[in-house]
Amino acid sequence: MNGMAFRGRSAFTLVELLVVIAIIGILVALLLPAVQAAREAARRSQCVNNIKQLALACHNFHEQYAELPYGRKYDAWDSYTWTELILPFIEQKSVFDRYISLPERGYTLGTPPWNHPDWGSKGTCPLTPAGSNPQLREARRTRIPTFVCPSDGGPYGNELFSDTWGFYRGNYRGCVGSGDMYGEDVQDGTNGPWRPGVFAVKHNQSYETGASIPTRGVKIAQITDGTSNTAMISEGICPQIETAWGGPIGSIIYGNMGGALYSHAVTPNSSAPDRIIGPCPQNQGDKDYPAPCQSIGSNAGGQPSASRAFAGARSRHPGGVNVGMADGSVRFVSDTVDLLIWRYLATRNGQEPLGEF
Repeated sequence: MNGMAFRGRSAFTLVELLVVIAIIGILVALLLPAVQAAREAARRSQCVNNIKQLALACHNFHEQYAELPYGRKYDAWDSYTWTELILPFIEQKSVFDRYISLPERGYTLGTPPWNHPDWGSKGTCPLTPAGSNPQLREARRTRIPTFVCPSDGGPYGNELFSDTWGFYRGNYRGCVGSGDMYGEDVQDGTNGPWRPGVFAVKHNQSYETGASIPTRGVKIAQITDGTSNTAMISEGICPQIETAWGGPIGSIIYGNMGGALYSHAVTPNSSAPDRIIGPCPQNQGDKDYPAPCQSIGSNAGGQPSASRAFAGARSRHPGGVNVGMADGSVRFVSDTVDLLIWRYLATRNGQEPLGEF
C-alpha cells in the first residue's frame, strides 16, 4: 500500500470509560439536589400564593359581611365551613352557586334523617355539602387549584364513585385556636393555654331549629392580639386513597377537625399524633400517609363529634409550614418553633407575648 501504514482508530480504555462514568455520576449527584431544591422552591412559592389568595378572600368576605367566614355552620359532623363561603372571592362563584343546600342560600334546618344517603326529595340537606343532588355533586368534584399545595401532589379524590359523598380533598385549613375547635383542653397532659382562634366553634351553635346560639364569624376588631400576630390559615397533608373514604383528614369541604380546620395543640409536623374524630388514613389502608394519627372516637352524623380532637399543621415542605396570618401576610414557621409560642400564635385574644419565632 505504497509503504504507508494505517493507524488504528483511537478508543477509550476501560479505565478511561470508568472514569468518565464516575464523573457523570458525580455531576448528576451534585445537580439533582439543586434541581429538586429549585422545584420545591417554586412549589413552596405557589403554596404561599395560594394561602395569600385564601386570606385575601376571607378579608373580602369580611368587607362585605362585617365578619370573617365561620369555621362550622352547625356544630355537627360534616357541616358547611369557610371554604364554601369564600368561593365567590376566589373567582369560583359558579361553584358556590351549585352548593344549593347552603343555609345562606335560603334554606333552614328542619328535622332531618341525617344518615339517609339521599336527604329529601332533592338529595340535599342544609347541614352539609354532601348529597346526591347533581349540582352538589358537581360542586364537590370541581378541582380548585387554590386549595391544593403543589408539594403534596394532589388534588386527590375521595369516593368519586359515590354520587352522595364523592369530592376532592385539599390542603388548607383554618385555625381554631390552641386546643380543640371550642378552644378547650385536648387532654394531652400539658397546661395549654387553651383559647379560641379565628375559626373557633361555639358548642351547639345552630345545632337545630330554634338554637339559642346562632352561628357567627369573628370580626377583625375581636382579634385583639393583633392580626399580624394571629394565625388564620395553614397546611395539611392529604390521604391518597381515591377509591374509598380516607377519613376526615384533607376533607376541606367539611367543618371537621383535620378537614377544613386545624389546631396549634402540637407544633408543625410534630411527631405527636393528631387526635381526630373518625378514622385515620392509615386505618383506611393508606400506608403511605406520613403523619402520625390517632382516632379518639367515631364520627356521628348530625352530632357535634369534635370535643378534645385536634389536627396539627403539616406539610411536605422541608423544615416547616406556611402560615397565613390574620392580616393577610404569609410566614414560614419552622418545625422547631417553641410549643408555647406556637399556641400563643393561634389565639385571637389571649394577649400573650410572642417575641421572635
